[in-house]
Amino acid sequence: MKRMFLSSAAAVGAAVLLSACSGGAGASAPESAASGPKALLKAGEFSVCMTPQYKPLEFYKDGNTGSQPIGFDADAAVALAESWGVKAKFSDVAFDGLMPALQASRCDVVWSGLYVNDARQQVADAVPYLKTGSVIIAPQGSDIKSVDDLAGKTIAVLAGGAYEANLKDLSNTLKSKGLADLVQQSYPQNTQTTAAVTNGKADALIDADVSVGEIVEKTGGKLQAVPGIFETDAVFGVYAKKIFCSN
Repeated sequence: MKRMFLSSAAAVGAAVLLSACSGGAGASAPESAASGPKALLKAGEFSVCMTPQYKPLEFYKDGNTGSQPIGFDADAAVALAESWGVKAKFSDVAFDGLMPALQASRCDVVWSGLYVNDARQQVADAVPYLKTGSVIIAPQGSDIKSVDDLAGKTIAVLAGGAYEANLKDLSNTLKSKGLADLVQQSYPQNTQTTAAVTNGKADALIDADVSVGEIVEKTGGKLQAVPGIFETDAVFGVYAKKIFCSN
């Protein structure tokens, strides 16, 4: 129930972002909920950029890329569109291309399991909707039990995400203790980070806590989360282009 509440808050927040103004001086009041906010790029359509490879947040049912994405984020976006009486349209964008796509006006919002951080908020407005945290996922029987155990280990990570910053922090912690540094391997897709560990190319991977169940299931229980490495102190957010309103 808590997560559904947070998702509803994100929907309301996204509505406020898009309804606040049409982006220029003398902007008129928002349209009614039946037609959606005037700030939509295309009337009658709520366009969403996401990377549908992140179950349970956004994914294609049975891997059918020709279908509409489903999941926690995708369903919330559809619900918001329906509340406006418009159609949700999804654009499948590589994870590291999400924010550039928003800046290029390819979509109204990015709703794709992105952490809220200062760097992204420099170029876009964010509405938090889900508290989460990073987690280290390693093979069953791994000797990784603590931060110190990551010394000299190879960690697979999604390129262009906040997890790279998390690994940098861990690296600094190891070096401050005089321990061997960890090795970072970046991949363009989450599925590739999992494959790197199961294939023995990496000792562990880093991902969000919400993804653990899916990863464990898909690997037949070969991988497991390593508790105690990170705090649950991050949030996912919906991003829209910065709004400039005048009186």
